[in-house]
Amino acid sequence: MKKYTFRMVLALSAALLLSACGPSEEDKAKAAEAAAKAEALAKEAAALVMPKDTIDKAAWAPYFKATVTKFLRENSATVKTNHPYVYYIPAGDDDAAKTDRANALDNIQTTVQRGVLPGAFMAFGGPSSTFTADTVVAAFKDAKDGSLKGVYILFIGSPADSERVKPEIERVGATYYFAELK
Repeated sequence: MKKYTFRMVLALSAALLLSACGPSEEDKAKAAEAAAKAEALAKEAAALVMPKDTIDKAAWAPYFKATVTKFLRENSATVKTNHPYVYYIPAGDDDAAKTDRANALDNIQTTVQRGVLPGAFMAFGGPSSTFTADTVVAAFKDAKDGSLKGVYILFIGSPADSERVKPEIERVGATYYFAELK
């Protein structure tokens, strides 16, 4: 009986020692967090491929979300926000696209006239950089100089259109950022 008890105590001790050698709950949580971050970065990279169809809003939504997410991640020391205002400006010359652009312009103008709190982040983009730039310039033209101090604005488009948008954004006191549509 003594031998049996001794063997049981020895086996139980060995099992406890071996279980203590495995990864801790903290290590498991860190590994799961790292895996989740790697998966999110892989999804973001896959979504950063510009869609070819300029009319398909469903294809453009992930692209703009990934562009804005990447920008916020890379500029997290400067731009601290959890709720960016992202404005999609549709392309196309049909009546539906024109109506959507007019609605977007009205929405942006209302927001700008009402005032945007410092620290807010606004992003503008669409399949047509020209339409996006036209809409942004028109939306900010009546805003008072310096009225948007402390606001961060990202324009997603072409470098040529960025040069048209930048002075208007800087005039109202916002911090201007640019991401090339590619």
